[in-house]
Amino acid sequence: MSGASDDRLPGVPDVGAADPDAMVDAEAADPGDELSKTDHDTDLGIAMAEDAKRVSRGELSAEEYWERYDEAAEREFGDAYRETPNPSIESGDQTIADETADSLGCSVGSMDSVACELSADGDGADATGDGADGDERWGMVIDLQKCVGCDSCTVACKAENRTPPGVSYNVVMEEEHGEFPEVTRTNVPRPCMQCENPPCVQVCPVSATYKMDNGVVNVDYDRCIGCRYCMIACPYGARYFDFGENYDDEVDEAGEVTSPEYGVDRGKREGDESPVGNVRKCSFCTHRLERGEEPACVETCVGDARNMGDLDDPDSEVAEMADSSRAFQLKESEGTDPNVYYLK
Repeated sequence: MSGASDDRLPGVPDVGAADPDAMVDAEAADPGDELSKTDHDTDLGIAMAEDAKRVSRGELSAEEYWERYDEAAEREFGDAYRETPNPSIESGDQTIADETADSLGCSVGSMDSVACELSADGDGADATGDGADGDERWGMVIDLQKCVGCDSCTVACKAENRTPPGVSYNVVMEEEHGEFPEVTRTNVPRPCMQCENPPCVQVCPVSATYKMDNGVVNVDYDRCIGCRYCMIACPYGARYFDFGENYDDEVDEAGEVTSPEYGVDRGKREGDESPVGNVRKCSFCTHRLERGEEPACVETCVGDARNMGDLDDPDSEVAEMADSSRAFQLKESEGTDPNVYYLK
C-alpha cells in the first residue's frame, strides 16, 4: 500500500513512512543515567558496552576485547569475574580460547560448563535449551501490516511471565504520520531479538547471559550480579532491571505467584532473592516452547501478526517469511543478526 492516502485501505498502516530503527533509538535509555543507579563503574560499563557492540559488528575480536578489559573487570568485579570464563560471541562454545584465557584473570572453561551448573542443580531447563525436538532455532516473524497496536501481546506477556512493575518484555512502539484527517500509525512490537551475535553476552563480566542452542538468549538469574552493563549494550533496549516491586496494591498476593521463566520454579518473590536485583528479558517463553506451545504473545495476537517457528527448517512458514522480499531485521548495521524478523 504505497499509493496516495485516499487509495490506502482504512486501518492499514503506512509502514514505509516509518523508520523502525529510529523508533528503537527514541526509546533507548541514557546509558549514564541507567548505570548511575548501580554500584558499579559507569564509565567502565559504557566503554565495555560500546566495544561489545563493536565485536558484534566485527570491528573487534573477543580476544582483543577481554585483553582490553581484563584488569579493569577484575578490579571492579573481583571473584565474580575471576571464577567465570570470559564470553565470546565469535566462538562456538561462546567463550574465548583457553590459551588467551590462561593469560587473563578469568577462569578457563566453556559456556557449556557454565550452563550445565543450572541443570545440574535441578533449577532449570536443559542447559542447551534444545527445544521440543532438540534441533530447532527458534525465530519470530512479525507482520507490521497486520499489527493493530492493541497491546494484547504486552498484557499476555506480563500475565504469563509474572513480570513486576517497570518490566515489560514485549512493548509496542508507535509512530503517527500525517495530519488529521489524513493520519496513519505504524506499530512496531519489540520483544528481545534473540541475536545470533548478542553484545549483551559479550559484555557480561560473569557469564550470566548466554545463547542457548535453540537460539534463545538466556539469563542465569543465580549468576547475574545486576551490573546492568548488558542493558546498555543491547542495541534494542530490550532488557530491564528488577527492582523488587510488586503489584500487590493492584492485585492481592501478586508476589505470591511463581514466574515460570526458563522452567525454573522460584516460588514467591521475597526480599532480594532472584530474579529481584537481576536483569530480565523476553525468553520467547522458553517454558512454553519446551511444552510444544507458542509464546504467549503469539497465541494472543488478535491480528495474527506474530509467527513462531524453526528458522533452520527451510520448509517452515517462519523460514519462508523471513526469506521473503518484505522481511527485514531491526538495526541490521549492528551485526547482531536477530532471530526476530519483520515484514514491511
